[in-house]
Amino acid sequence: MRTLLATVVRGLRARALLSAGSVLLTALAIGSAVLGPIFQVAVTNSYLVTRLDEAPNELTGLSWRFQPGSQLDGDVDQAVRRAGEAATAAVRGPFAGPQTVLESQRVPALGGAEVMLTAKDGACDHLEIEGECPTEPGQVLMLAGDRDLTELPIGEKIDLGPDLGTVTLVGGYRVPADEADFWFQTARFASFPPQETRTGSKPYRPAPLVTAPATFDTIPAGQWSLRVDRRLQVPADLQLADVQAAEREAVGLNGPAKQVEGGTLRGESINDISSIVAEARGQQRTAKNSVAPAVISLVLVALALLLRLLMAAADLRLPELALASLRGLPRRRMWALGLSEPMTLLLLSIPTGGLIGVGLALGLVRWWLVPGLPLPFPATAVLAGLLVALASIGVAVLAVGLVLRVSLSDQLTGVRRPQETSRTGLVVQLALVALAVAVLASKLSAGKPGEPDVTDLVLPVLLAVVAGIAATRITAAGATWWTRARRTTRSLSGFVAARAISRRQEGTLVILPVTAAIAICVFGAGVYDSAGQWRASVAATAAPAPVVWTSPLPMNETVALTHELDPDGRWLMAASRLNTLGPTFTVVDTARLARVGSWQEQWTPGVSTAHIADELGLRATVPTVAGRRVGITLDNQVESGSDLFVRLRLDVPGDRPHFAYLGPFGPGEGSATVDAAYCRGGCRLEALTVGGPAGLPTSMEGTLRVTSVEADGAPVEGGIEGAGWTRAQDSTSTGAVTGVTAAGDGLEIDLDTQGQQAIAQLSSGEIPAALPVVRGVDASTEAASGSFSETSENEFAVDPVITSQSVPFLGPSGLMIDYTMLTTDRAVYEQKATVYVLARDDTPASVVRGLQDRGASVTTTLAGVRNTLDQGAYALTLRLYAVVALLVLLMALAGLFVSTAVQLPARRRDAASLRVVGVTRRSVMSAVVREFAVVLGGTALAGLAAGTLAQYVVLRTVTLGYVEDLSTPALIAAVDWQRLVVLALLTALIFGTVALASAGLTVRGARGSTLRENAR
Repeated sequence: MRTLLATVVRGLRARALLSAGSVLLTALAIGSAVLGPIFQVAVTNSYLVTRLDEAPNELTGLSWRFQPGSQLDGDVDQAVRRAGEAATAAVRGPFAGPQTVLESQRVPALGGAEVMLTAKDGACDHLEIEGECPTEPGQVLMLAGDRDLTELPIGEKIDLGPDLGTVTLVGGYRVPADEADFWFQTARFASFPPQETRTGSKPYRPAPLVTAPATFDTIPAGQWSLRVDRRLQVPADLQLADVQAAEREAVGLNGPAKQVEGGTLRGESINDISSIVAEARGQQRTAKNSVAPAVISLVLVALALLLRLLMAAADLRLPELALASLRGLPRRRMWALGLSEPMTLLLLSIPTGGLIGVGLALGLVRWWLVPGLPLPFPATAVLAGLLVALASIGVAVLAVGLVLRVSLSDQLTGVRRPQETSRTGLVVQLALVALAVAVLASKLSAGKPGEPDVTDLVLPVLLAVVAGIAATRITAAGATWWTRARRTTRSLSGFVAARAISRRQEGTLVILPVTAAIAICVFGAGVYDSAGQWRASVAATAAPAPVVWTSPLPMNETVALTHELDPDGRWLMAASRLNTLGPTFTVVDTARLARVGSWQEQWTPGVSTAHIADELGLRATVPTVAGRRVGITLDNQVESGSDLFVRLRLDVPGDRPHFAYLGPFGPGEGSATVDAAYCRGGCRLEALTVGGPAGLPTSMEGTLRVTSVEADGAPVEGGIEGAGWTRAQDSTSTGAVTGVTAAGDGLEIDLDTQGQQAIAQLSSGEIPAALPVVRGVDASTEAASGSFSETSENEFAVDPVITSQSVPFLGPSGLMIDYTMLTTDRAVYEQKATVYVLARDDTPASVVRGLQDRGASVTTTLAGVRNTLDQGAYALTLRLYAVVALLVLLMALAGLFVSTAVQLPARRRDAASLRVVGVTRRSVMSAVVREFAVVLGGTALAGLAAGTLAQYVVLRTVTLGYVEDLSTPALIAAVDWQRLVVLALLTALIFGTVALASAGLTVRGARGSTLRENAR
């Protein structure tokens, strides 16, 4: 035993480079196996914490309505205490303590508005106040925007009826966006203007008037209640089991009101923890499936390189094994002798690998994941490490077995002669090729993208291995053919290089692991980069601008508000989602899209946002009429059943459309004016209608020439020429107008109702029959009918002028249309539309205050959505691919360096033999460089091709993250050729350096004395 131990120590010292390389590769393989399960559990926990922490309180927290009984009349403090106790007893789990807000019933006041009071201890500390904080009963604050609309001065008395009494206005307030936790949600302070809908009108509902809690002591108990909220607490060590417990507590919360001490308690929660839990489970599965290929890649490359190094070490021990065989050592002891060194290395590698895995996991968790997240250590990590250790032992046994199969004569000479591939090896290689072809065919014929499956996991590694095998065989076969077919070649160095490749197995054996390493590196870098671009696309779909505000105003008033606050369109843009009987639209103020929006270049490659705005916007400029009186001058050459009247549609920004009736107009020239004080600030002249008295249909035939449109007696600039007057597309009017011609001297309208009673309507802006839209790749453009009419509900034909991978808010399944194109001379019912204000993150504070004053609240931000996506389990797991790509490349370079160093003595002997027979130093060096260029060049090309193919195929069939709904844009399976070229150049630089260095070292030691030394 002592002799064996001494032999092992001497051998390890003599082959220190190989020994260190073997320990390093084995430790990295075991460490990678340990890292994978730990990181997979950690990223799932981190995603859960991040997702819950960034979710709105109303989706993760709980809310109740406590209605105090008559016994608490006038005792607000007691009611607050009872409400908190009832909410605490109602639900257990990881929720914060109750926070209560007093709210009154809404009562008519301020000329028909519906007004309510609210109060909370410490409210003034969490509001931006202009004026004084209400400290006495009856003092109130009003939302700043409501104060501007109502024009109420400080000190004004507001009568809220007999129950709430009279209150005094002492100031205005705004709700900072970062105070959502104190108020539970800031959207409760929205102000809703009066709205006219098809089903009726809704009164003005200003934001709550903030008052002192003592005010409620004077209000009868039946006229006020308490809203009780409990936020979800999200510590860094929160586990999925804790959230599931909270989910169970929230089930059934919104049942009937329950009698509690002091009153009744009724749940009013919109808690959606169940969806977040389901999403976390999906992320957990995806992360688990995603970690596997990264770990497998590292382990397989490490094992392949380890086999190469152990075989090189065994080759160097051939004389030692031959001597043992001559002494008659039995086969069992020969195996013990052969395995002594590799087993010693493995014993050193196992604890080292465990430490590397845990240390790397700890570093990545601290660097990338939620601060304070505890490091998990699942049993699967230990199991994976042990499996890799057993695989390493198998590799060692295989390497020693291959050496012990060498004949005694070859062992004595110490030379391994080239051998043909065994039948078993050939069968294995063919099986791998067949499996790769089958998997590749199944992936290419797959349908829509889905979650990664087993084929996605094995394909990159399988293609890498097959590419390595193919590169090895093609390189060796090509070199053999060259040496046989070019025996009379004039290039001596070329012949020497080809013969060395064909006969020296050590040179070609490095191709397989290095090819696999390059392929996996290319695949990992490509997937990581593509996933980042996909997350950017998803984030821009959900948040089409740096900051997204929800507006309580309808779309027309929101557009007017953005133009009022930001006349030049530098920071704000209005948008909404409009549902029709056919498709769903995103309506945007496209003139501001290029400046404000977060449009992704990959949605419409080669098409700029400026071009999109041009394609979607009006073809002509709608005239603007500014004045208190509006008039028109015309020449009537129409034969009609009655005098003609003209109706002008005048649209006031932020207001309903107004109609001005002018006439009657008899035959010949005439003019008329009408009072239009609402246009003193400017109106858009969107339509012109010709008909009988009171706008009734009449028979018309002939030509009507409109010579001018006037405002306060002066012609409106652009009222005729350049206004784009065309026949309106309304089905009730298209038959009356037979021609429209605009010239400098007027607008000629040819009319012919063919004896029927009809009206004639024209629209400005040159609106086409089918409205231009940007179509999502999966969107349908089929409308409920072929045209739009004011009696139908949002029906109009569309023309998809641009196809996009995604559109804001709706993704690939929606359409995007311009607001002015949609609403010019058209009634659009938006009572169910969600309206937004999109803003840049550098919006001035004064503009932000203007949005807050009108009741807008921040819904989300692009950075917030992107951060949530970047913290997703799959996104965090893909960061591991970057680590994998780096480690695989380092392992391949380490293996290449060690392999080259081991081959150096043999190469020097070959070079010395050539120098002895008169071959020049330059030719010898050229032969070595050519040999390396062919071997490493083929390796690089095979690796780049295999990695690129794997990336393209896998990205076509998987979704690189959690798909929430149909609004999630698809992944674009494009290969970044620029990145590929950079990788190719980097690979060429590294391999070229290795080739030149090896050639230089080979030639430097190639002397005749080298042969004499070996002979001794």
